[in-house]
Amino acid sequence: MAGEKAAAKPAATGSSDDNIFGALCYIIGVIVPLFVLFTEKKSNKFLAFHAWQSLIFTVAWVVLVVGFSVVTMVLTFATGGIAGLLNCLLFPIAGLVFLYVLLVAYKAYQGEKYKMPIVGDFAEKQAMK
Repeated sequence: MAGEKAAAKPAATGSSDDNIFGALCYIIGVIVPLFVLFTEKKSNKFLAFHAWQSLIFTVAWVVLVVGFSVVTMVLTFATGGIAGLLNCLLFPIAGLVFLYVLLVAYKAYQGEKYKMPIVGDFAEKQAMK
């Protein structure tokens, strides 16, 4: 969380449509970012940044959830069901991630180029290509 202060940078956007699409990149997981990358990547760096950041974050989150679920399932079978209680941890974490995604979507709607920790720099490099 220490990188959040330095990571928030306002960006100049051309229209409110850009801000809406930037926010939708986060709210509608994979579909909107792919649409943006196939149609607007070269002409709109603001949208390309949010599309890349959303896409990378969504894929990483899905991989983490599937990995956690597989590990939990293996541990559940190995311990006779007791480790299944670890799945209870996933729901509050998923709720916090959902709130964070809503915050980032709001920042995109406000026209801000907010960089998420870890994925933000990579997304920016991809958007500038």
